This record gives sequence, structure tokens and C-alpha cells, in this order.
Amino acid sequence: MQQTTQSVQSMSLHPVSQNPLPGSNTQSAEPLVRAVDLSTQVNRQLHTHQLGLQSNSGFVPVPVSLTPWQLAPAQFAMAQQLARLLGQIQSSAAANPQWLLPLLDGLQQSQTVPGQIWRTLRGIYPADTELSALTTRHTNHNLMLNRHDFLLDQQQQWQWVESNPIAAGMGPLNDRYLAVMQTQELQQPHHHYAPNNAITTQAKLLAQAALASALQYQTTGAGEPLMLIVVEADEDNIFDQQLLCDEVGRLGVRVERVTINSLLQSEFADNERLHWQAKPVDLIYWRTGYNPSADLTDNFWRFRARLEQAAVMQCPNLAGQLTGSKWFQHQLTALLLADPQQVSEHFGIDTKDIAVLTQAVVPSYAVAELKTEAAEVLIAQGYWYKTQQEGGGNVARGKAASDKLTNANSADLLMAPINAVVRQETFTSLRHGNAAMATEHISELGIFSLGDEALYGGYLCRTKPAKNNEGGVHRGGAVLDTILLR
Repeated sequence: MQQTTQSVQSMSLHPVSQNPLPGSNTQSAEPLVRAVDLSTQVNRQLHTHQLGLQSNSGFVPVPVSLTPWQLAPAQFAMAQQLARLLGQIQSSAAANPQWLLPLLDGLQQSQTVPGQIWRTLRGIYPADTELSALTTRHTNHNLMLNRHDFLLDQQQQWQWVESNPIAAGMGPLNDRYLAVMQTQELQQPHHHYAPNNAITTQAKLLAQAALASALQYQTTGAGEPLMLIVVEADEDNIFDQQLLCDEVGRLGVRVERVTINSLLQSEFADNERLHWQAKPVDLIYWRTGYNPSADLTDNFWRFRARLEQAAVMQCPNLAGQLTGSKWFQHQLTALLLADPQQVSEHFGIDTKDIAVLTQAVVPSYAVAELKTEAAEVLIAQGYWYKTQQEGGGNVARGKAASDKLTNANSADLLMAPINAVVRQETFTSLRHGNAAMATEHISELGIFSLGDEALYGGYLCRTKPAKNNEGGVHRGGAVLDTILLR
């Protein structure tokens, strides 16, 4: 695949153009000058508004697109509908561990974070027992803030890549970047940007949950509600998180950043209220704890089990987090393809919406259930090797996928390839203050869904070179993008 890239800053200011200046033999440099001016203005705004990532050397502006992705309003609406349906299914599944755990019993022996969650929940909800009123009440202490990622295939159909109900980030950053783009006079006649209100909607969800928890459990005069956002000790996405936390604070909730090790110093009171530095905690918002690390010790999992039965709201709790696993996606997809009527009846979803979901799911196979020869055939057909870990670096194709077969985890998957639409227009990106033009890119759209009703909570749009496997901004070479409705 050929890809042409040219740095704007290094290009001549007298390129060949199709629009010569009137009365002159010299062809216009206006489009290029405009691109250079735009990149300079946007780069300044990224610094002014602290839209970026934290590195060892300090703030680094987030890489961005200067070429919005153009979608039809109906296409964007369909992505929103899919996110709503998936969010409602995940919320319902999380509220019923006795249904969820048997569905995911393939994780029982898996030495992964989803596997550990499964075993922890099984210890709380033994098999073949009914949920008591107490455990039902604690199960309801789950707050869903999901991001559902989709690719548009070459038949103009959305395909479900994965969902993330834990550490579902980058929406606030994308929201604020959209505001930057809207000030640059990029609007075309009869075109407008897709709305991205991630900051206000997500903050409202979190604040209202904390306030409700405080009203239910705190005594009079206990002070403003407290939300703990649990983050990595060396968090690089701090600026995105701060946009959200500032808005939560504006809505009357005290916000404190804590690491896992700091959280483990909390104490449980006799009434099962969690106290951090002697203050009752109303909401724990997890932005870490989803991949193996030195912090996920046996003590951590004992603490998580205790939290499940404590009087504190979590975003998400363990069951909610488990519904974001690729293993849940694998099993839900199998149900939709084999018995859509069962899914319709269990979740109360009408047949038209079930058909919409079925169109969007991508078949997958558990590597452990395949002979090596069969797995190699699927890899040769372009299947993606996906582990249960989240974030960049966990998708492999071709030889890299074959190499993983020798040390496969019991929950590893091979997922059918998605032949995504390749954007052929000249695409301008801005990275480290340098603008570059290229062709052949793929965009991925993440739609946020909020709460049990899975209401729209903004979007994250990322665009990467078509040759790249990974579509992350942190890793994978993608840039933050915006959506223009045409």
C-alpha cells in the first residue's frame, strides 16, 4: 500500500496548484499557506488549553487531525443507536451476575484480569444460588460509563470493535478539541460538526451518582460528596481526566486523585462505608485496574471483593468491568449469531434492534478451542489475534499472530477482519507542531454511553494510517479527529 506523506513546514510555498492567480503565471500557494496558518493556530490552541498528554519531559500536545471525517447524519445516528443497545445490554448483564458468570465460565482458568474478576465474583456469587436482597442492592452500586468503538466497513456498515466500561477516556479531550476546530472557521456551507458534549454529560453522570450516594448514606452535615478517581502513578492522560474532574467539582462534588496503593489504605466502617483519609467515599471512578501490573496484588483483589459488598458506588464495579472484556464480546456475538431470539427475550430488545446488532458483530474463535492448523488458516485469512488486555499493543496479525499461538492464553481470541473504509482524501495531521499531509487513512469512532439507559455521552474519533494495526493515540500512530456531518 502506497502512502504519500509530506511535511507542510518543509514544503515549498510555491507548489503546483490548479488555481493560478489572476493575471499571473505563478500558481497559487493559497491552500498550502492556509494549511500552514491553520496548523500554527491549532498548535497554539493545544498548548493554551493544555490538550495533550503527560510525558517524562512534561506536557506534549495531543496529535490531531486538521481534516475532519465526513459522515452522513444517518451514519452517525446509527453508531449512536448501536452504542445505546450495547450499553443497555452491558448494564443489564452487570446487574445479573448469576446469568453473566455462567456465560463467561471460559474465563475460569484464564490468568488475565478478566479471569481474576470472574474468579472474584464467583467467590461472592456461588453457583446455583439465588441473589439475596442484600447482594442485589450491592450489585446496583454499578455505574456504567462505556465507550463503544466501531469501524465503518466497505459496505458502509458499522462493525463493533470492542467496548470499554473502565478507563473509557479521551472523550473530554476530543470534546475540547472540537471547540478548537470550530473556532478555526472550517465550517462549509450546509455542513456542521457532530455534537460532542462528553465533558458536561459524563461529569453530570458522575456527579449525580456521587450526590445520590451521599444522600442515601451520609449523615447531615457530613460535607460535600467525595469521588475518588483511581489513576496510574505515572498517568499520561492526566489532562483529559482533569477536564472531566473540574466539571464534576463545579457540580458540587469533591474530587481526589488516588493511586491503587493509596486506595488500599482506605478503611471500611461498621456500616460498610468506605473511608479515605477519614472521609466517607461516595463514588469510585476507575481509570486503572484493567491490565496486569504490580499493583494488582492478592490484596487488591481482596479489596475489590470487599468493595462489591460495601455501601459505595463504583464506575464500574467488577461485573460492569467484566462486560467490557473481549470474552464477553465473544460470547454475546455467538449468542446473537446463533440465537438472536434468546438475546431479544432476555434483554427485552425488539427484533428490529436485534437485527441492527447482528449486522454489527464480527465472528470470533477461542484460540484454545482450535487446532494449530485451523488457527493458522484463520490467521492467513486475515483474522486478528486479540488478547484480553486493553489498550495498544494487544492486537496482532500475520506472522505476529502466528507467533502468539505457542504461548496462547485460554481466553485469547481470533476475530474476523474488518475491511474498513480507507479515506482517500488528502489528510492533514499535526504532531509535535509539525503538519503532514498523507493519503489512505482509517478512522475509528468511539461512542460513549451513560448509565443504565445508555444515553449519548459524546464521542472519541481517532484516525490512523491504513497500514497500522493499532488505532490508539497513546500507541499506534493515530491522531484525534473530529466529525463533520454532510
